[in-house]
Formats: sequence, C-alpha cells, structure tokens
Amino acid sequence: MLRLILASALLGLADSSWALKTELLRGLLGSGPVVEIVAERVLVKFSTTAAAGQKAAALQTVGGSVSNELLGWTIVELPPGRGVMGAIDQLKGLPGVEMAAPDHVYRPNLVPNDPGVPQQYALSQVNAFAAWEFGTGSSNKVTIAVIDSGIKGDQPDLAPKLLNSGGVQSQFFNPNAGGAQSANHPPTPACNHATRTASIAAAASGNGIGIAGISWGAQLLSLKIFHDNDCNTTGSCPGTCATSDSAMAAAIDYATSLQNNAAVGKVVINLSVGGPGSCPGCPGANCIALTQTAIANAVAAGIPVVISAGNQPYCSSGATGINAPANCAGTGGPSGVIPVGATDSNNSITAFSCTGPELAANGVVAPGGSVLVDDISGATTQDSGTSFSAPHVAGLAALILSEKPALNAIEVQNVIRAAADNIGVAGLMGLDAGGRPLGNTSGAGRINAFRAMRLAVKGTLADFAGDQEAIAFPNPFRVSRTGAVSFSVPTGLQGTKTAIKIYASSGEFVRELSGLTWDGKNTSGNPVATGTYIFVVSTDKGTTRGRVAVIR
Repeated sequence: MLRLILASALLGLADSSWALKTELLRGLLGSGPVVEIVAERVLVKFSTTAAAGQKAAALQTVGGSVSNELLGWTIVELPPGRGVMGAIDQLKGLPGVEMAAPDHVYRPNLVPNDPGVPQQYALSQVNAFAAWEFGTGSSNKVTIAVIDSGIKGDQPDLAPKLLNSGGVQSQFFNPNAGGAQSANHPPTPACNHATRTASIAAAASGNGIGIAGISWGAQLLSLKIFHDNDCNTTGSCPGTCATSDSAMAAAIDYATSLQNNAAVGKVVINLSVGGPGSCPGCPGANCIALTQTAIANAVAAGIPVVISAGNQPYCSSGATGINAPANCAGTGGPSGVIPVGATDSNNSITAFSCTGPELAANGVVAPGGSVLVDDISGATTQDSGTSFSAPHVAGLAALILSEKPALNAIEVQNVIRAAADNIGVAGLMGLDAGGRPLGNTSGAGRINAFRAMRLAVKGTLADFAGDQEAIAFPNPFRVSRTGAVSFSVPTGLQGTKTAIKIYASSGEFVRELSGLTWDGKNTSGNPVATGTYIFVVSTDKGTTRGRVAVIR
C-alpha cells in the first residue's frame, strides 16, 4: 500500500466551527498524487462477524465517535487534532476491522469564464434542436438528481422544474457531519455551481426567459452536498468550497432509492464534482471505496451516472488523469458510468479537460468552454469547465429515458456513445465495434443529441442524412408563445463564418441574424406577417436551407 503522509495544514474556514476541515496528503518522499481528505474523520468497514465489543474497542483505540452509518460503512469522527493516517494505521490491524479509509474531498469542476465566445453555441453543436423533434423529455417521467452545491429554489428558470411531490423533495447531506441527511426544500445554494449545471440539463424551456435545457420535460431534484459556511451563498464557489465521500455517497444512495418511485420515474444522476483519488479495485489509502459502492448500486438499479472528468491543473495521476469519482467508470467495457470531457465553440477539446483511459472506454465529450447558463442572480452568464459538460450528457440521458424508459444504465450509455460525433482525438485507443476511433482525450466523441434520439427511437442510424439538415425549432413558430425560433447549424456544416439569412417565400430578403435565434422581425425591427419563410444557413464548409412557418 502506498504510504501517505501529511503535507500541509488545515484548509477549512477558521472562523466557523461548521467549516469542512481538510488535510492534504502526499505520497511518501513527496512522490505520487496529492490527495485532499476530511480532517479528523475516518471511514471504517467492520466485518459482518464483528462483535459489538470489537467495534467499541476499535472506536476507543482512536478516541472516535460514530456520526453516521452508510452502505455498510461507519463514519467515525476523531478527537480534535487527531491525525487521520495515524488512526487508520491503528484501526486496520484490529479484530473486526475489514477496512479503514479517509473521507476524500471533492470540489466543483469549473474554471474561469471566457466571455468572448458566442452565446448558445452548445445547443447547435450537439444538434439539440433536431433532437427535440423526437421528443422534449415529456413522454415518460424522468428526474435528474443534481448532486452538487444546491440549486437556488426561486431561480425563475428552474423553480418550475424542482420536484416536490409524493414526499420527495430536495435534500441536504452535511459533509461536516458524515453525510447526515435533512430536508432542504425549497433548495438553497451553497454557491452558484449547482444552479448553473442544473440549467444546462433541464432549465424550463419555451417560457421566454433564461436558457433552454437539454431536457425540457425532466424534473430536477437538488441533492446538496456542500455546506454554506464552506462556500459562498451569493456567488461563485471559492477554493474553500468542498464536500466529502460520505456526503456524496449518502446523496447517491438516496437518489438510488427513488428509482421508479411514482413521483420520480426514472433517475439520472449528475455529478459535476471531482478530486484526486483512485476508484476501481483500489486497496490504498487514496481509495474511494464508499463512493464506488454507492455508484455501483446506482448503476445496478438502472441509473446512468454522469460525472465530469475534471479540469487542469487538478487532474489525477499527475498532469492529465481524470478525477475521482469519474474514474469509477473503469477501463473495461460499458459500466453505466459516463465520464465527460469538454469541448469549446470551435468543436475542439478544451485545454483544461482531464483525459484518461476511462474516458476512452466509457466516456464522451460535450460543450464546456464558455457555455451559457442560468445564474442564481436570475440572469444568464457564461461559465467553463467539465462541470458544464456533464449536464449536457445528463440531459440527453433524460431525453432518451423519457422515450425509452425500459433502457438500463449501460444501454443508455451505449446509445450516447454510439451516436457521438468523431472529432479530432489524441492518444487513440483503437476502434469500437462500429469502427469508430476512441481516445483518452475525447472518448467516443462529442455527443450528438439528434443521432442519439434517432438511435434510441428507431434502433438504427442506417441511411441517416440528418447531419446535413438545418432545423428550426419550434416549427411552426408561434410568436405569442415562444418569442423566438432557434436554428441549428448541422453537424456536417459546423465551422467558421456562420451566417443565417431569412427570406420571404417570394424571395424577398427579410433579415440576417446575429446569432442562432430569430424574434420574427425584419431588418427594420417590424414584425413579419404570418406565412412561410426560408432560412439559409452558411459556413465556410457549405450552405443549406430550410423552411419555418410563422404564426401570429
């Protein structure tokens, strides 16, 4: 086992007894990855035959007290100043103790904004407009469990989507109390992170405000695993914003218990958090066995678990490896766990996206560079990170399950990966069964919601020409209902110098758009009449056209 030693002082907020205290551990002689853990806490797994006296003796040896029991593990709080690794060394040799491990720390996977990238490119890049022709996520009930910093309950684009029915509502899992659970409805934010990720997955759409989520029909369940005192309840997530294995595993376990609940329907889990640590088959002190158990249980229940891959410079395994718990996807066949890397508006892998064989074997990439999100302020803004790539995939999983609720986690994963668009990859890992290149950098490729929905609904991509067709959504465009119609740039034409021009059916020029939406007005700012209009989409790669009906 790799021996770990304490590398730095506590990082928790000094002025609050509720702040999450952490330790940084480094491999012996300074080698190996830095691992951040919760201070003064250990996770203990007693054997099934351990007697009550043996358990009590183990606790007495380290001066510990039990704060929670979860998935066969006991969360033990140590006395102030007691070193975690010293306690683990003492525990692991005691009768009745099967395993002892630290409680790992995780942080939101985001990076600073880049405001120069055009807004709303992501929906066009993943072909969401065309996907919505197959369904907007309302055919069957699906709930996306956002395990994160807590959604702001009165955010106008998210409030209508929050689940509060049949006794199921938003919850808080306290990372400072071993993941202890309490109600948190309407949900409150520890920082803006969960609100932003949730909006990408399932913001209310067609309501004339904010942004359009990938799944219009999915419900949202806020499972908060960050404490307010560690974060910033009015804005961005500071460096002190952290959570733990125990809180994350408790939230995953709760979400798993809701699968097929009448008020919930099918569950999709989104985890836009991460940190250094190993997952599959890990015996060492940096093992996240508790979270791995919770994830495995979720997949066994049929729940797709979508996890952000992580961002530079905080990747695992040195410079590039994907974070835990995304690496719980493993490097074997499909696992039902989908790690997600990030692309930018140029359809390239972002410089910050962590990479690794788990992404090649089980993952995909999705827009994560300066994507448009809803904010806790009620406005929209841009944000970057694999945190914002993952909810694109979670929203797509919800769309698929709404149309095909009988699919299990691995089947949903297979559809998403089989339908992904191949983009330039580095570190190719060979070809999948369909002859598609896989890579440590881009997995099976960038998601294509249109192809995925067609594959899920039709069962095949044979004779599929949809990548060359421009789509207007909604069509017909009822101005009084939606306020704007959106246009997609087909995958085969995505490039530079994008232009969209509107013409009347007579051929008269109406307007050239500055973005991907049209409010139904001409160049002079006057509303156009009811009728059929032609839109022409052109890029440096070619031109296509389509028709949209305007109804007033």
